[in-house]
Amino acid sequence: MPVPWFLLSLALGRSPMVLSLEKLMGPQDTARCSPGLSCHLWDGDVLCLPGSIVSAPGPVLVPTRLQTELVLRCHQETDCDLCVRVAIHLAVHGHWEEPKDEDKFGIAADPELEEPRNAFLQAQVVLSFQAYPTARCVLLEVQVRAALARPGQSVGSVVFDCFEAALGAEVRLWSYTQPRYQKELNLTQQLPALPWLSVSADGDDVHLVLDVSEEQHFGLSLYWNQVQGPTKPWWHSNLTGPQNITLNHTDLFPCLCIQVWPLEPDSVRTSLCPFREDPRAHRNLWRAARLRLLPPRGWQLNAPCSLLAEATLCWQAPGGGPCQSLVPPLSRANVTVNKTLELPLLNAHPNLCVQVSSWEKLQLQECLWADSLGALKDDMLLVETRGPQDNRSLCALEPSGCTPLLSRASTRAARLGEQLLQDLQSGQCLQLWEDDLRALWACPMDKCEYYKNCPSPQYQELESRHSYR
Repeated sequence: MPVPWFLLSLALGRSPMVLSLEKLMGPQDTARCSPGLSCHLWDGDVLCLPGSIVSAPGPVLVPTRLQTELVLRCHQETDCDLCVRVAIHLAVHGHWEEPKDEDKFGIAADPELEEPRNAFLQAQVVLSFQAYPTARCVLLEVQVRAALARPGQSVGSVVFDCFEAALGAEVRLWSYTQPRYQKELNLTQQLPALPWLSVSADGDDVHLVLDVSEEQHFGLSLYWNQVQGPTKPWWHSNLTGPQNITLNHTDLFPCLCIQVWPLEPDSVRTSLCPFREDPRAHRNLWRAARLRLLPPRGWQLNAPCSLLAEATLCWQAPGGGPCQSLVPPLSRANVTVNKTLELPLLNAHPNLCVQVSSWEKLQLQECLWADSLGALKDDMLLVETRGPQDNRSLCALEPSGCTPLLSRASTRAARLGEQLLQDLQSGQCLQLWEDDLRALWACPMDKCEYYKNCPSPQYQELESRHSYR
């Protein structure tokens, strides 16, 4: 169905020469070729590796010209995105080998070489696309009967549908063969923007100015374009242009998008997200983000938009001071917002905390279930390292670092090392986490402080029995 004139007038200008855009239904990429050619589109994208130019072994097909056309890719009848259709024009490069002397004098030639023009010329043509932040490469196999190929002449074209892009984006295209016989073709195109919409700042206010004629009736929606889950509507209204909408700067988020559509049946909606790179929007996003800890071992990062962030576990000792990072890291992958994740713990402890950082800057921190587990405890965190032949070592996590229990250091953990080791072996410490090489234990210090002047005759026996170093 042709796109309504209203949408075209908004997106492409009010020129009477503007044509309706063709609609392609479904998400699948396709390829077709002109008569005389046969073509096939490989499944999935390929690596964009042009390689070095090599000499052609004979006549080969090469791309000679790139041509683009704007179409709409529609996932549903009224849910369409702008898409770039690319036509690759092909020609024959190189020449057939001249007949050998024996062929000229009637001497029998190799039957496989006698009729080379009955064969096919084949080419693997790569089409590369870039439009920030998207980059894609697709591979098309094309062939033509050699008898129809003339050196230097066009043999037809292959059409690829299509690369999705945003209004106003700069699109860059390259095309070359594998292997590459000549310099790759390239084409840069600026897609039409939305001249009817401008964003301006006035102090703490942001103005959305919609330059639409008074006769145009349209719907306008502001929504949060969340990566996980459906979009979240924020504001919606049916309007008649022109309009000047004021937003407070605190309302801005990177995923705040604008959607507009004509108020008529089966209308197509167009969207843009103008605040993706706005520093105010990113500051607002972190101010709105919340870190929630959910019993027994769950946690969740809530935010209106997706965040580029990492989460780690740390140990918060009572009395202040920085929270010390722990051995068991959480996934280094980007945190998925608004999704419950599990902590890799065997038992919970009030001194265990979750930190969320972005670009190595701490943004959020919450300690585990303070309401249910109570205040921070004066416990010592022991880090157990397991080596070959059942050799093990223990150190205590202190502000100065991890202190070996049997060291002569003048720290609290070193002074109480014997008692901590006995408590660990007698089962008085709580195991928090373990894997094949390491383990974490929380040992209460109140008993150690009480016995700190008591002799420990069992110490040497425990050390020998368990091979702790």
